[in-house]
Amino acid sequence: MNPVQSSPRYQRNFGLDLLRTIAISVVLMNHGFLGFFVGPGLSRWEGWRAALSACAVFSIEWLFVLSGFLIGSMMIRSFETRGGWGASARDFWLRRWFRTIPNYYLFLLVNALLAWWGVEEGRFAWSFALFSQNLASAQVKPLFFAEAWSLALDEWFYFLMPLLLGLAALLTRLERRQLFWIVAGLLIGVPSVLRTVVTPSAHFFQWDDDIRRVTLMHLDATGWGVVAAILSRWHPRWWASWQGAKALLGLTLTIGAAAAMFYFMLIDWRGFAGGRFNDLALIAAPGVGIVLILPWLASQRAGVPGLRWLAARMGDYSYSVYLCHFPLMLLMVHFAKALGLDLGIHVGWMVPLWLVLVLALSALVFHIFEKPVSDLRERFTRRVQAGPFGTQPVLEPGVRRREPMVPAPSPDP
Repeated sequence: MNPVQSSPRYQRNFGLDLLRTIAISVVLMNHGFLGFFVGPGLSRWEGWRAALSACAVFSIEWLFVLSGFLIGSMMIRSFETRGGWGASARDFWLRRWFRTIPNYYLFLLVNALLAWWGVEEGRFAWSFALFSQNLASAQVKPLFFAEAWSLALDEWFYFLMPLLLGLAALLTRLERRQLFWIVAGLLIGVPSVLRTVVTPSAHFFQWDDDIRRVTLMHLDATGWGVVAAILSRWHPRWWASWQGAKALLGLTLTIGAAAAMFYFMLIDWRGFAGGRFNDLALIAAPGVGIVLILPWLASQRAGVPGLRWLAARMGDYSYSVYLCHFPLMLLMVHFAKALGLDLGIHVGWMVPLWLVLVLALSALVFHIFEKPVSDLRERFTRRVQAGPFGTQPVLEPGVRRREPMVPAPSPDP
């Protein structure tokens, strides 16, 4: 009997979908506050509001770690089942690019049209087509397609990880587990070192522009996700033991990072080590915290039926949600001003309408464009599962179709 045909079928992982849902919800709340209240002058970005808004940036760290975890798991399985570096890297790149680039270019065009019409600030540059607008330095202001900085970071992670694995394999004769540890170490170590040699940030906005939004300064966020994938695959005892205690420790670390952010925002941004602590810890701490939480979170595979359905749909639509929420907000504010509406009076119904439109448009884009285009990769590549090892796997982010999973990965020779 074909082992692929006799294997269990793919199932969603509720815990990972829930993490993605919480993270994207925090992003929406923060951007909604900035776009509908701070931008039009209905609220001021200061005091506790500014501190709370600054803490919302940690939700992006959760998405980076989750991406590193899922992609790292896929890479491990791919290199264990395909054998050669070339075939594994080719399949991985094609699957990622079919999944992410078409939707990105679609909304790059949307944002370019909005800037041309005067709805959005800034202007299109070809660096956005190559994901290099924030590769080594801060993005040019006024910001254009500002939310794309995180998508560019993810794309460079997808591009670099197979190259680093191939280079490590070429230069050493280590076993596969050690190669992945080397790659994770490089992804974490190089950005961390870079953040120690630049001038410490004088305030939040400098840190946000010159550190957090610069790809080479921030790749360690995805690197922590790769560490989680390695622990799941090759250190199952650590992964399975004391999951609740590790999750509590990770939650404590996350809350501690939020408390530090509040202190820096309200009291003194350069309070510890002249700001150097912020450049290191405010990016590393949330990543390490989620690594500690992931074993427990990934074990929560069932969930409440209604919440499980909602988290699964948000898992499907999250990429389109991230791409469309800002253009929709800019359009709504633009037309409200053009019609002479008092935002202070009408914002109460505009924000709920915006959320409904974001979800509706994301679902539409997913079903009529994103998924049909990404499904084309099945003609050229082989599906590889993502998610923790030794448990029910989850589909790649955004994929809903249930298909037989690949055989379980074999141990290192």
